[in-house]
Amino acid sequence: MKKTTLALALLAGAAFAPAAFSQGNAPFIPPNPAETSPASALDNLPSKTISNSIVSAKVYLPDPFGFYRATRFDHAGMITHITYKGQDYGRYWFVKTSPGVKNFTYDQDGVVAHNNNVAAGPVEEFGENGFDAAGPGGRFLKIGVGILKRDTEKYDRFHTYPVLNGGKRTTSATKSSIRFTQNVTGDASGYGYRFTKTVRLLSGKPTLLIEDRLTNTGSKPIDTTVYNHHFLTISPGQDAVELVAPFKLTNARPMPADVVKFDGARMTYLRGLTGQEQVASDLTGFGPSASDNDFRVTNTKTGYGVRMRADLPVSRLLWWSIPATMGIEPYMDIKIAPGETKSWTHTLDYYGPGDRT
Repeated sequence: MKKTTLALALLAGAAFAPAAFSQGNAPFIPPNPAETSPASALDNLPSKTISNSIVSAKVYLPDPFGFYRATRFDHAGMITHITYKGQDYGRYWFVKTSPGVKNFTYDQDGVVAHNNNVAAGPVEEFGENGFDAAGPGGRFLKIGVGILKRDTEKYDRFHTYPVLNGGKRTTSATKSSIRFTQNVTGDASGYGYRFTKTVRLLSGKPTLLIEDRLTNTGSKPIDTTVYNHHFLTISPGQDAVELVAPFKLTNARPMPADVVKFDGARMTYLRGLTGQEQVASDLTGFGPSASDNDFRVTNTKTGYGVRMRADLPVSRLLWWSIPATMGIEPYMDIKIAPGETKSWTHTLDYYGPGDRT
């Protein structure tokens, strides 16, 4: 389907089916730009803007030549420019993209991100499934991407792996929602799945739902993790940002005392990050209940913030921040036997000045 036809179908709210990521038995290596490109060029790639007249969000479409072309993040549901009361919660955290850097780096203009990290939040990343057992040149699974070829000694999330089977994708949209389906038919690897993701804005509320449903259609179990990398932008440098959890927060790695303060269930930024500063750590204190998967991140100076929760327990909790963005990453275990289905939901409630929270 041509890009112009695809765009018209989206505007009409019709269903459409982008091309599969692999053809026949030939591996598909997702294309990357040949050189450094400005982030603004991403605005023109295939997307759908959804709105409920309270919140609007730009959702990029899974496409081999679209916004995300690598193998770290789920290709569907890449969301940016989530806007509520004039606040953009999902601005690009990088100014350029380049295949020539590892992870991300800085130049005179700001952050330059490798194409594997050209992501906008909230977006999900699944862990690898079966990488070690695959052996060199073997096949392993990455939900949201497909069946990949192992061409490194150790798994590297920042490496772009050849996609051997990206399955078939379909997408349908309404004014306030979009649904993605990826169907990866089982092959010689023993892996196969059907994954449906719905991104939906609730009527009359500043609330975004991400609803996932994963069915194991292969002969091997799915045993992986998933987390949502939020890439939040609510405060320059994260100045006056506050994280509140339903349990006492502790950091597993040292965090600079002049930047971050812990007080019970609260973590507060005492100043904004500058230059190339990075503040990150695993956070602990959560228990086995899904009720602990409930966090608020607020700019205490402006009142803008978001409550983020999911209906599965946390298995690992990571906080990461640089001057341009931040994210809390609650990992959740996903274990599905052949023939079984598992569903989970992320709920994001946005709030701002004057809102009762």
